[in-house]
Amino acid sequence: MASGSTFLEVSPNKIKNLLIPLPPLDEQIAIANVLSDVDRYLYSLDALILKKESVKKALSFELLSQRKRLKGFNQAWQRVRLGDILSYEQPTKFLVATTQYLQKGFTPILTAGKTFILGYTNDKHGIYTNIPVIIFDDFTTDSKMVNFPFKVKSSAIKILSLRDNNQADLKYIYEKLTLLKHQVTDHKRYWIDEFSNIEILLPPLDEQAAIANILSGLDSEIISLKNKKRQFENIKKALNHDLMSAKIRVLNK
Repeated sequence: MASGSTFLEVSPNKIKNLLIPLPPLDEQIAIANVLSDVDRYLYSLDALILKKESVKKALSFELLSQRKRLKGFNQAWQRVRLGDILSYEQPTKFLVATTQYLQKGFTPILTAGKTFILGYTNDKHGIYTNIPVIIFDDFTTDSKMVNFPFKVKSSAIKILSLRDNNQADLKYIYEKLTLLKHQVTDHKRYWIDEFSNIEILLPPLDEQAAIANILSGLDSEIISLKNKKRQFENIKKALNHDLMSAKIRVLNK
């Protein structure tokens, strides 16, 4: 239906002359009602996801700033530099060699931005396996915690790991890192000169672990809701196809 040498386009005449299967009005309404019910459920999932994310954001701030202390913990927190807790590794050995990513494959290709998983590769070499770590974009200061083997796209990524597992909990440090406010104004690398010198409040290790467990629990709930949303989006897509093509009829004759 689409044509054009550079940009594909559909002419209005072709659309006007397109034939579609049209059921009687009462069946159209019944189909629309079924799909509207699924839409309403998806909207409710969106609202619940936003609520959970807001709860986590607020609770993270309270717990990580010492405004709210967990019951049973009352020891003093110490002020430490991020660079004294985290070591960094350049990603050179773990860069993917192509931009032609697979939709499914052996190893995910990561970015520290919102997309996170860009695609997959079946390359068996140059895979980062010393997990868990934090990947940090040196230009945008975005970060992601990773607990599975991976490769990366960009040489701007710093791979951050704990210097001493007996001093800090990586999940706690990651959550603290995501709360740090930073205005990115210049196209430059930020970890070595700026972020590694930032001081944070660090509770004893057992309190770090307790805080991390609470936030991980909220993460699991959010992931579960997002997975459910994707599941119902697929259900709606399949249902839409079957109802609109008369493969499934909603009114019995």
